[in-house]
Amino acid sequence: MRVELHRIVLAAICAATAGCAQHPPHATSPDASTPLGLAQTATGAMDFSLPADLSRADDQVSTLVSQQLTDELSVAIDSERIYTLPELIDIAQRTKPATRAAWLRAREAALAVNVVEASYLPQLSANVLAGYETVSRPEQAIPELGIGTGRLTATGYHVIPNLTVEWLLFDFGARDAAMEIAEQVAIGGNIAFHGAHQRVIFEVSEAYFQYSAARAETRIDRERVEDARTLRRVAEGRLREGLAIRAEVAQARQIEARAQFDLTLAESREENKRTALMHAMGLSPATTIGVAELSDRQLPEEVPMPLDELIEKSLAQRPDIQAALARVRAARSEVNLVAASSRPKIAAVAEVGRAIGGVSLSDSRFDGSASMNRTLDEAVAGIVFTMPLFDGGLRQTQKRQARMQAEAAEQDLLEIRNLAAQEIVEAYSLLHSSLAAYTASGPLLEAGRETYETALGLYENGLASLSEVSQSKIGLNDVRLIHEQAFADTFAAATALAFATGRLTNSDVPAGL
Repeated sequence: MRVELHRIVLAAICAATAGCAQHPPHATSPDASTPLGLAQTATGAMDFSLPADLSRADDQVSTLVSQQLTDELSVAIDSERIYTLPELIDIAQRTKPATRAAWLRAREAALAVNVVEASYLPQLSANVLAGYETVSRPEQAIPELGIGTGRLTATGYHVIPNLTVEWLLFDFGARDAAMEIAEQVAIGGNIAFHGAHQRVIFEVSEAYFQYSAARAETRIDRERVEDARTLRRVAEGRLREGLAIRAEVAQARQIEARAQFDLTLAESREENKRTALMHAMGLSPATTIGVAELSDRQLPEEVPMPLDELIEKSLAQRPDIQAALARVRAARSEVNLVAASSRPKIAAVAEVGRAIGGVSLSDSRFDGSASMNRTLDEAVAGIVFTMPLFDGGLRQTQKRQARMQAEAAEQDLLEIRNLAAQEIVEAYSLLHSSLAAYTASGPLLEAGRETYETALGLYENGLASLSEVSQSKIGLNDVRLIHEQAFADTFAAATALAFATGRLTNSDVPAGL
């Protein structure tokens, strides 16, 4: 009968713990350079825009976790290749420590969900109690039998192995609140991961546009040096023909020297911007990599979307706002978790085991001793009811703390929304002014070219001075620099606006236009 009872209890324990197999990790990105859900653009670039409801993203990546994708992607730089901006961003996303750190935090938060899920399942443990015992007591004399006083001593050992299963059946919302907290933290981790990639996109794009502007400045200054040399040769030829004086030649040489000086400064600034781009990509400054020129893309004359509509549509897309919202939800669940700690808990407990022991008896009144070994099978099953009664006010204090934390999280969310709206307004204004500056620089550039060509023609025919030609050329170069800088600044402003609105992804870089 005992054997049958053991089999029944053991079968119940195995059935209760059948669901204890390890769950797959909570939904996260499969590696540090891949967005949640493996979203890709038509060009194959990864799209790090946030899903409309990130809490439903489990279905998007549940089949990806088992693919054993590599955690680290090695990036080989081809020194003979010219890399476009999306390709530079792709390299940065695979090399920047910030993206991997954000991915690891998201993975750690996802595993916390599994920890809470385990509390819904039975907990099985194997226990062994082993010990040695000695008991001694005085015994009275038995005069009738001629036996005097003495001491009875019992010594023995016990070994009690058992299997115990405990299943928490009801906790009145404690585990549900803990699960909600863990899920919101995991959602926040995924949001932070996407936000880290958006920041990398922004930093690389901004560095790329500044590098493009610096390269344009170097190119213009290099052309300026060639023009100054040509001007100096013309002046020297006119001097040989008796049509100019030495002062004009000296002035031409001075203009050439100044142009060479400016070129040296421009080359230094270009190298600094290149170093900044390598840093934004997570590469060594000594890395040799070809960078494509900023394409001559046509820019619109105005920002395509009204500001109010842009703010309304963008606040829900910003990673920091979504992360703050997840923190608010987690803080509210923390209040429920603390409240549940004051409620009773009901658990089912079962135990099956065997008691093995031996006892040796000796009595000083008699010669000799006696021993006895025993083995007992035991099985226990029952319900445990636990109700907290008094804790010195600990739970009440914890409730107040949780409520204050929830209120603080709500205020943080409001503050982040206000700051986000301000950043969007500032980025919108910057893009508007950059577009206006670029549009205004077009006619100015045409006028500068016409002025220089006219002055140069007059000088070659002796109708204008070298100073007038020099001033018109300096003015043209200044306008060219303004035009190129405005062109790069407009793309940088568009990227800043896309970043401020939470819509900056690899799918449309530069975005926002």
